[in-house]
Amino acid sequence: MQFVARLLTQTLTAAIATPTLVALVFASVLGVMVVDRLEQARGQSIRSAFAQDTGEITLRIEERLRTYRQVLKGAHALFQASETVSRDEWRRYVAALNLPAEYPGIQGVGFAAHIPADQLARHERAMRAEGFPDYRVSPPGSRDEYSAIIYLEPFDWRNQRAFGYDMLSEPVRRQAMTQALHSGLPALSGKVRLVQETAIDPQAGVLLYMPLFRRGADLGSPARREHALLGWVYGPFRMNDLVAGALAETGPRIRLRIHDGHDTTPATLLFDSHPDGDNTPDLSDRKLLELDGRVWTLVFEDSPGPGARPTAHWLETGAVVLICSLLVLLTAAAAAARSRAHALDRISSSLRSSEARYSTLVNLSRDGIAALDAKLNFSFVNPRLARLLGYPEDSLIGTPFSKLWPPGEPAVRNRLLTRLQRGEPSSYEQDLLTADGRTLTAIVTDAPQRDKDGGLQGVILSVTDISERKASEERIRYLATHDSLTGLSNRASFLEQMNTSLLMARRQHSRFALLYLDLDHFKEINDSLGHAAGDALLIETAQRLRHCLRASDLLARQGGDEFMALLHDMAGMNEALAVAEKIRRAVGAPIVLEGHEALVSVSIGVALYPDHGTDLDSLTRRADAAMYRNKSSGRTGDGSAVTRPAGQ
Repeated sequence: MQFVARLLTQTLTAAIATPTLVALVFASVLGVMVVDRLEQARGQSIRSAFAQDTGEITLRIEERLRTYRQVLKGAHALFQASETVSRDEWRRYVAALNLPAEYPGIQGVGFAAHIPADQLARHERAMRAEGFPDYRVSPPGSRDEYSAIIYLEPFDWRNQRAFGYDMLSEPVRRQAMTQALHSGLPALSGKVRLVQETAIDPQAGVLLYMPLFRRGADLGSPARREHALLGWVYGPFRMNDLVAGALAETGPRIRLRIHDGHDTTPATLLFDSHPDGDNTPDLSDRKLLELDGRVWTLVFEDSPGPGARPTAHWLETGAVVLICSLLVLLTAAAAAARSRAHALDRISSSLRSSEARYSTLVNLSRDGIAALDAKLNFSFVNPRLARLLGYPEDSLIGTPFSKLWPPGEPAVRNRLLTRLQRGEPSSYEQDLLTADGRTLTAIVTDAPQRDKDGGLQGVILSVTDISERKASEERIRYLATHDSLTGLSNRASFLEQMNTSLLMARRQHSRFALLYLDLDHFKEINDSLGHAAGDALLIETAQRLRHCLRASDLLARQGGDEFMALLHDMAGMNEALAVAEKIRRAVGAPIVLEGHEALVSVSIGVALYPDHGTDLDSLTRRADAAMYRNKSSGRTGDGSAVTRPAGQ
């Protein structure tokens, strides 16, 4: 440093200061501009990353609530598929959902019955008769109508605190329940303190309600819906548990506060990821999220702090300072023109490097990125988008964006062009056609670029493939109606289809047979050879049962080693018994499990419509009773494992 200072002093003295001063001023201005530009680029990069993180967090929260809405729809379907849903059936259904692992944040799945005031006493007597001698609806008091939480699983110590609670007695819950009743759609409540909360780790809560009406009732008006109301299927959520998973990938840097409604006061605060944070943020954003009749305001804040500056930033700033210093020294020591040329060359190299860097970011992006001209024709496509759509990169240039849309949407282009000409960006879900004719579901984000006169100059597109997420949603719907092990329909789906068959049989004056099947000796095989062998036995049994039935017949796994079958268009009991005997022989054939030959038999109960019943409840009870008589008789393999209802 002493040598540099001595050289600078000698040069200034020899040059009479003028060229050196000019170079010093030039270098100072240039350095400030370059550092400012680098700082702007860094700030833009941070803001873009912040916007992307907040958008992803918002999307994950929205997707989580949508997924939990499907859980309530499945529970609602369970009621619609049965005349009654017992407490044990409700417990087994919720246990199968595996809430803690698959749906974190939801405290349970419950059902609250609607109770007119004149039926309150009878309701409490009925619940006490079920084995709850101390049961009563709370809080006490005289009201026009009541609700009572009678099913809430898992029925652990926390959820038992809500057993019998009248949610209509609390204004916030009542508003959401009334909204769901009048609209017939799911409704999300405002901020509440859940009855399950204790003094340990208290959290704000919300509840999602879905009204349950009497099956087949006329719901054409609010009054008729109130008359047909049975209650509400609902789910309680603790906000910290619900939102924590959506923030896991962003780390502790971003602070998220969620408020109920548009106000951001402490009274409306549902969730705060940093409750002790009070620093002034460097970045902030606010998003509105509409969920089942409620609006949540999501406030994001980011404070990277002084230590968050990347090493590259300091290196770039140091490089700028060094270049400017060298420019002054070279100008003072040699010709000013040569020094300026050298500085310009370095600046050009930096600009080319920046251009190459941003070009690399676009080309390596995980999202598809494209540019459209003023006529919405492609002018640029990055490699990711070309791969998503299955086209060579250059083949899309000059092609209209609307070519990728499914047919039958001629008005969409005009609406899109009108909005873009107004300079309004948007993000929306869009189906796109790939080169091989497949349909790709994507989130398309567009940003119009306008010239100095305000006209549309072009559009920047970002395309995010969400096809896998859509497939996951279809998988959830499939699992709600099918047994995951055998691929057969589950009990709820079977009873729903059986109800349809019953209506057709009444209309066509035809017969059908209901078979209840229970495997004998399954537990011995399962215990001796293991659960894997037991699963293999159930899968093989399902295949044998399919081969014994017609394509028009229905087959389902009721649970465990029990199955149900519905045989359409039966001439009489003898034909149904013949099918049952065919099943008995097929199931009784030897099967090799884990290198061992196993023999099982099946007990079958048969009920015939309309001979043994004219409704679902009577037919299922008769078939089930016949099957259990066979099971208790202990006789298999000689034809005695197939019986009809007693007295037939």
